[in-house]
Amino acid sequence: MAHAVHTTNAVVLGSADVQDADKLLWLLTKDFGLLFASAKSVRREVSKLRYALQDLAHSDVSLVRGKGIWRVTGAQHAGAPTLNTAQAAVFGRIATLVRRVMPTDDENEALFTIITTTRTALASEQADTDVIEHLTVARILYQLGYLSCTSVYTGLIDTLTLTEKDFTRTATLKDALLADINAGLNESQL
Repeated sequence: MAHAVHTTNAVVLGSADVQDADKLLWLLTKDFGLLFASAKSVRREVSKLRYALQDLAHSDVSLVRGKGIWRVTGAQHAGAPTLNTAQAAVFGRIATLVRRVMPTDDENEALFTIITTTRTALASEQADTDVIEHLTVARILYQLGYLSCTSVYTGLIDTLTLTEKDFTRTATLKDALLADINAGLNESQL
């Protein structure tokens, strides 16, 4: 029996090496939410999927749903800009948070948009990585119900776009925002 192949835009939030050349991947996808997927022989030097499935990569991924786990059948870069080491460190912390607080197989296109927009903003040369990280974490927690949007944050954490105005406003609200983020994480007990 043939299985349906689903092609979707995805960000590789992390991976674990298994067996000789396989990987298990945490993928945040546009159409299916957070998935746990298997990629066979992807660590071999001759693998065509190798670079499209590196940690923190933004790629178009073809998936087949198997028994209990998704399987990657194809992948190619989505044309997203490359992150330098400092930018990748910030994005890696954001990716770890998403893996920690988001349920698997739960579609959330708004969260996917926040993550891809953040990745693009971080790749900018003049990006203030601390401000972008704080704003992104607040938006993630808001989307997942761990942070409420008080009147102070209206128009800041309940939107999906990133503008210079958002960065300026986040910088002025930094202390209150960090306190609310930490309170939300503590109350979630995750």
